[in-house]
Amino acid sequence: MSLLTSKGDPNRLCVACDTRFEITAERLATLKADGYRIVGRYLTEPGQDKLDPSEYFKAIRPGELERITAGGMQFFPIFQEYSTKLSHFTVENSRKHAQSAREAAQRLGIPPTYIYFAVDFDATDDQVSSTILPYFRAILSSLGGGYKVGIYASRNICTRIIEAGCAGCAFVSDMSTGFSGNLGFPIPNGWVYDQFAEISNYRGQGWDLDRVAYSDRMDAVSYVHSSNAGGATVDQGTDYTSLSPIDLIWHLEKRFDELRGQGKVGQDYVPSGDSGTWITVPTWRCMLNYLSKAYLRDGGGESTINWSISAESFRSGDAVTLESDAVASKIIAALDRYIGLQRESMKDVNKERVDLAHVCVTTLGYLNGLVIPKTWTGWAGDLASTMSNIQDVMDWNPDADLHAVCEALVGRDETYLSHPGIANLITGKYVNGVWKSISNSCNRDDLCCDGDAILFAQRFSAGNGGATHLLSQTMRDYYNDAGLLANRFKQIAWSVGAANRSDAAAAFRNDENWAFGIARWFLNGRKDIKDEIVNAACTALAEFVI
Repeated sequence: MSLLTSKGDPNRLCVACDTRFEITAERLATLKADGYRIVGRYLTEPGQDKLDPSEYFKAIRPGELERITAGGMQFFPIFQEYSTKLSHFTVENSRKHAQSAREAAQRLGIPPTYIYFAVDFDATDDQVSSTILPYFRAILSSLGGGYKVGIYASRNICTRIIEAGCAGCAFVSDMSTGFSGNLGFPIPNGWVYDQFAEISNYRGQGWDLDRVAYSDRMDAVSYVHSSNAGGATVDQGTDYTSLSPIDLIWHLEKRFDELRGQGKVGQDYVPSGDSGTWITVPTWRCMLNYLSKAYLRDGGGESTINWSISAESFRSGDAVTLESDAVASKIIAALDRYIGLQRESMKDVNKERVDLAHVCVTTLGYLNGLVIPKTWTGWAGDLASTMSNIQDVMDWNPDADLHAVCEALVGRDETYLSHPGIANLITGKYVNGVWKSISNSCNRDDLCCDGDAILFAQRFSAGNGGATHLLSQTMRDYYNDAGLLANRFKQIAWSVGAANRSDAAAAFRNDENWAFGIARWFLNGRKDIKDEIVNAACTALAEFVI
């Protein structure tokens, strides 16, 4: 029937829906009783900052997502502000929209996922080329925060934007049967949600609901952020889904040593001539390795090879045992939201975001540093990557202020594109037929992890024995100590023997070979990074960390 009219059979069964109305406890119960598992809700609305939450017309209200997920349903986020006219789709608006969507998602505790940006009018094919594509291209380069770009629009618009690489998936407005973009066009290959019918006054309860088909190609969101990394005391409960990340590490350490007692994990065989020796590997070391699996095993291809050389090889035997064990697998299932490929950051007592997997793999890099100099798994690799971005900005904007550009691209959060240093500059363009945009590769969160890893490596390399909970206790003490955390960025300078800006800038510049060798990995093989770029980037890092 969808061949004849885009909405297809409006009475067919579905498990997803969307609505502008708050999902109260009563509405949640109604949806679940009717077989719905997923609901789409709106991140923001115009003028929201001037309204009390009780006055919101469509925006998600405080506590609503917690209610949805605790009640056994999932959700997906939609961004729709001023999207009903072609004039709304400017590059300037796209950056504002990306920032608003990202900030709302972070405020609401939504982990990295697709955000569906709306095109809620019948744009023609030439309008897609002239206006909608540039808008989504700017959304893609501005969004940040680990979030990905989805699109809500008619079939043709969704297909065009996805094929251009400016969105990863679609929420198709097939309910708009009169849109030319739905007439004679197939549903996009990348569709995840398909809106096909509207019900007013749902179940006589005074609210409206759109019925939505779900392709099951990717998961909806099933949780919101935990507020902290873990308290000062251990939560030994067995409802792992409710535990903080450091408490989950404590439980995984405990189970690991129980399996060690059975001779299943934590040993390496070192061959020597015709025989060899079994050596015991401390639990903290094995835990650091497993918590780094996104880098050492799951990243795939060249990325995994590079990290294995930079840090250490993945302990696949231990991983197989853990992941097949009934108890450990449950802990890992809860912990994966912090260490998987699509993960959320935990928050320390100072409310800084910490990428747990990144901290662990960088700590391993500092502990080893044999093939690859240890700094290149941390701040040096991040800084080299951003040097490449700085060079691009200066090439595209020859009159730009180099110091201001460096200030915008070293140590900033996801709002870096709105920093005065680059806000009005060209930050994306086609290069050899491929769209290239400036990324935030030496950002505040990365440098948090780099500073933390330096401190952890120092503590673990001091010879702390094989206590079962050494890693979780070290992390618990550190991430709950506001005083120690206040010096996390300075750890980067201290690690090169510097205590002030000028000494740090000189050490960053002189202690690494920015032109040859390992730098090529991080500079994408390019040889055109000018000395003035290196000097300015090192100075910017010194100013930030001190």
